[in-house]
Amino acid sequence: MMRLAIVSDTHDNWPLVVDAIKAEGNIDYLIFLGDYVSDGRQMEKALQIPTFLVRGNCDSYEDDPGELVVELGGWRLLLCHGHFYSVKETLEELYVHGVEEQVDFVLFGHTHQAYYREGEVVMINPGSVSKFNLMLNDASWGLLTLSKEKNEKNFIKYEKKTCQML
Repeated sequence: MMRLAIVSDTHDNWPLVVDAIKAEGNIDYLIFLGDYVSDGRQMEKALQIPTFLVRGNCDSYEDDPGELVVELGGWRLLLCHGHFYSVKETLEELYVHGVEEQVDFVLFGHTHQAYYREGEVVMINPGSVSKFNLMLNDASWGLLTLSKEKNEKNFIKYEKKTCQML
């Protein structure tokens, strides 16, 4: 199995997520979906695991791509922050883009609200660990578990993970 930690919108709260991910144990990849992509780089160093990063609307001076399609064991994942697709208003445009890209998963952030929907493409937003989300007791990241080799459309599972101040 492959275990992917999915994180977005940390807004300088990256150490809190690193602690939560370390407590989870045996994570194979970190996927950082923007807004403070420098936090994603810090997390990569702290966790010492392969990392895929895309920039968000708060990362205008970063050189990282705004979107990536990643293939892991035959699974195709579209990574983006979501702001180019107006995800605060609708998810339809991003969903259609995922179908056009022939991906299994669309992973996005930007809204600071965790979201999960299955369909032709599985849509996942891990939420946020911003200070505001912490105050609302709604800070979260995601854990996606996949078979090492894609041999059918079914994946293992997705879990919303919470973060709390220690």
